[in-house]
Amino acid sequence: MQKKARVYSPGINIQAHNSMPGREDAAGPVCSATIDDAVRLIRRIAPDTKVETRYIDESDGYTLGAPVYCRYDIPGFNRSTKDGYAVKAEDTKGATPQNPVKLLYSGLIHNGHSAPKVLGEGSCMAIATGGALPDSSDAVVMHENALFRESFVEISCPVFPGDNVIREDEDAKTGEILFPEGWILRPQDIGVLAGFGICTVQVRAMPVIGILSTGPELVPADGRPAKGEVRETNSYLISALCRKLGAIPRRYGIAWEGTKDLSEMLCAGVMECDAMIISGGSAHDERDLTAEVISRHGSILLSGLSISPRKKMVIGEIEGKPIIGLPGHPASVYLLLLLVVSNLIQVMKGSVTHGLIKEKAIAGVDLKAHPDREYHIPVRIDKDKAFPLDRKAGLVSLLTHCDGIVHIPQGNRGIKKGEMLEVMDLTGVRSPFHLPMHEE
Repeated sequence: MQKKARVYSPGINIQAHNSMPGREDAAGPVCSATIDDAVRLIRRIAPDTKVETRYIDESDGYTLGAPVYCRYDIPGFNRSTKDGYAVKAEDTKGATPQNPVKLLYSGLIHNGHSAPKVLGEGSCMAIATGGALPDSSDAVVMHENALFRESFVEISCPVFPGDNVIREDEDAKTGEILFPEGWILRPQDIGVLAGFGICTVQVRAMPVIGILSTGPELVPADGRPAKGEVRETNSYLISALCRKLGAIPRRYGIAWEGTKDLSEMLCAGVMECDAMIISGGSAHDERDLTAEVISRHGSILLSGLSISPRKKMVIGEIEGKPIIGLPGHPASVYLLLLLVVSNLIQVMKGSVTHGLIKEKAIAGVDLKAHPDREYHIPVRIDKDKAFPLDRKAGLVSLLTHCDGIVHIPQGNRGIKKGEMLEVMDLTGVRSPFHLPMHEE
């Protein structure tokens, strides 16, 4: 449990510097930006992580740092997709149930064994799904269309070249790109790589994200808050989401005593991490410390978002590393993490930035909006209807009930009850039931 004592990091001395000449931010930070502005900025300043070699069974969720090429034809032989008989398609021409074609039975092809090089004219061989066809065979007759008669087989339906067969290079050809650079590996991709004999891959290292919280009112999550104090929750929320997005979180604790604590902890984090996220130090009042500390050691690139509910977000750089300042409300932190900060992690990993999954719902009530502002409204989904959540500052339980976000762009006056709308799914996972809401 962290104690309320000022943290001191000896040996840390990052010199303050102004915006570099020629930089887009040389004219000063962007104020009152849109979400799109923030995302574009985040993507521009995101540094690359190094490329490393990993075994495929340790690579799920990693982003490829180089393309993966097929080393040889897959499956490497003509393969049956049905149980039946390997034949030359030409030999089955004209076959009907009333006038079947008789082919000489030449034996059984065992799975895992090579078939005879040559299939005699007017003959066939029994084959199971996955079996290797003889070189001279070009089709497979299914069991349903064949009748075994001791020394010969009656074929009641013709086949054509390639019927019920996977060609030797149909799965993949030698030199073909299996997965491009930037592809995020999934469990099914790991299976494909193993099936193609590729056991190691070049991937981008997961970025290390430093996390710290600030505020004299905070106590550790395992502490007991006195009157006027609250438990620190944001670092846990940010850490969990970083892991989900493929980053390695590193928590630095709570900066209790103003800019000195925050400055020392931030400098320590900058030396050890690829980016830093600060929660609780960006607000629309005199307690806003994040921008002051970032500007002391680096540069401020963005301050404030022109969205409703109003959000204060700071984006800056220190020693070429992105520094993100978020507000203290957990629901606001979650929203900005998904809409903006997720782009930072994805770009640092070298992956294509993915938008949030969207689904259709019906507005359960009127959602009002002023045309001069952009809105991102947290909602819960109940029987295909979307209902806005109470956005009172400090309601931590809001996160439990939040299923997604409804975006109302600038220039729109809102959405009427009963109209169809799009809900941005925050995690792709939803509880099958809703916990009871606290009513006022």
